[in-house]
This record gives sequence, C-alpha cells and structure tokens, in this order.
Amino acid sequence: MTTSTLPRNKWQPVKGAARERMRAQAAKDYAAGSSIRAVAAHLSEQWGPVSFGLARDLLHEAKVPMRSRTNGLHRPRS
Repeated sequence: MTTSTLPRNKWQPVKGAARERMRAQAAKDYAAGSSIRAVAAHLSEQWGPVSFGLARDLLHEAKVPMRSRTNGLHRPRS
C-alpha cells in the first residue's frame, strides 16, 4: 500500500480523484491481459477491498472493450 492511499472500508464509496486513479489502473491492467478478478486483486493491494463488481464498473466507466468469456478457446460449431 502506498502512502498516498488510505485503507478504505469495504462499503465506503470511491469518489473523485481516487476513483479516476483506480479507473486508469484497472484499464491499464485489463488491457495488459489481466482478468477482471486479477484486476480486482491488484487494486485491492493498493486501495483496500475491491470487489469483482467494482472492478467491472471501473472498466465500463473507462470504456474498455470487454473480452469474451471464452476468449477464443472454443471452436465454432460446423
């Protein structure tokens, strides 16, 4: 945890500049190939508890294109 961030309560809303920084970090991690769960875990290390839902919301706010669940692992039926 960095000195610029304070631990937050699980139910405390994230607003303002802190949310913008979290959004940017989430977008960067997801674009690098991390899953949403991995993004949430990484944000939790810096900001305190971050749920899957919050990480997903941050990615949607950042207008990051979502990958499919299978991510090309399944072949189309013929």
